[in-house]
Amino acid sequence: MPIQRRPKPTSPDEFIEGANLTESVLQQQIEVLEQQLQQKDEHEQTLVGEIEHLRANDLDETERQLLQKQIDELREHLKQNQGSVEYPIADIHPNPKQTRQTFKEEVEAMERSLQEEGQLDDVMLFDDGTLFDGECRWRAATNLNWKTIRAVFVSRPENDQTLRRRTYLANRHRRDLNALDKATSLVAIVCDEISELKPDEVSRIVNRVLTRLKRRKQKLGDRLHLQHQEQQHTILTQFELEPVEIQVFLILLGLQEHPATLNRNVFPTLSLTTDLKVAVREKALGCAQALVLNRLTAENLGLSEEKALQLRSEGIEITLANNLSEVKAQQWVIEQKKHLVGDNTKALSNGSRDQHVDHILIAVQSLDLKKAAISTEQRQELKQALERVLQLL
Repeated sequence: MPIQRRPKPTSPDEFIEGANLTESVLQQQIEVLEQQLQQKDEHEQTLVGEIEHLRANDLDETERQLLQKQIDELREHLKQNQGSVEYPIADIHPNPKQTRQTFKEEVEAMERSLQEEGQLDDVMLFDDGTLFDGECRWRAATNLNWKTIRAVFVSRPENDQTLRRRTYLANRHRRDLNALDKATSLVAIVCDEISELKPDEVSRIVNRVLTRLKRRKQKLGDRLHLQHQEQQHTILTQFELEPVEIQVFLILLGLQEHPATLNRNVFPTLSLTTDLKVAVREKALGCAQALVLNRLTAENLGLSEEKALQLRSEGIEITLANNLSEVKAQQWVIEQKKHLVGDNTKALSNGSRDQHVDHILIAVQSLDLKKAAISTEQRQELKQALERVLQLL
């Protein structure tokens, strides 16, 4: 710990001179101090803004180095202006607007780092002890039974909506967010900005618009999310969308997310069963594999909820134990459906089976109507075809 030097004593003359300062001089000194504080705060906010701008774009190696330089500069700026403190871990609170909800692997790696190398970077906190940056470090330190952790403090955004948006951008390029965390956070951001919108309506709006455009043989364009907001608004207006549809799309595009990609790869995770969501967040089950196992529902299989849950639990354990790819997981699910079809039909008939019919049964049972972007025309054709088959049975 550095030696604290005692301040030089004030002489009587200096004390009297200070006491005789006029009110105007005191006011001038106060204004100078306020300007200095404002400049420091503006510099801090500028750095934060530059970091968020970089994180919100796809970065090459040079830009990644610049991003790291900006982060280091911000951290050093905070240290110089306020210094690091050893803050009680028990008084730290997780950010309720945190985008990332899956931490298992990152925390385990951070525990090893803290044990072997100590704490390399300070966590960033708001004045009330809420985390802005460094949740993995805080969780790892908690698991290691640390009592304090080194921290610096940063200004809190003006409102919760800004906080959630900044947290999303801060996490977007630091580590790959899994699709479930991404979908959940994006829906919350949209609902923050459109208060009358319900969470389950966000993905429906996106899917509805894209289905309509596909039917009209219209496309958004692959790089729409990289264009300026004015251009985005102009393009969306040409498609004759409803005001709320344009608003939802502009919010997502403003976060550099393409609605078509979200509809295809991200928003489907919102329909995962509760047990699969838990497996993704606590057992590190891949979202792609979870979506495959999500087909094993009581409705799709003609089973009770309890038996369907048991089958999904078995699928989760087998997928994790054998590190199954999405394709291998699909093969496992198909095998389970084959067994179920075989068991059900054996109980009903001892006659010979038509293999062609068996293939059709498997195809129909594997069809995920919730995930597929089926047009109104296709739905009607499918319904008519099934009705004709049922009439012949």
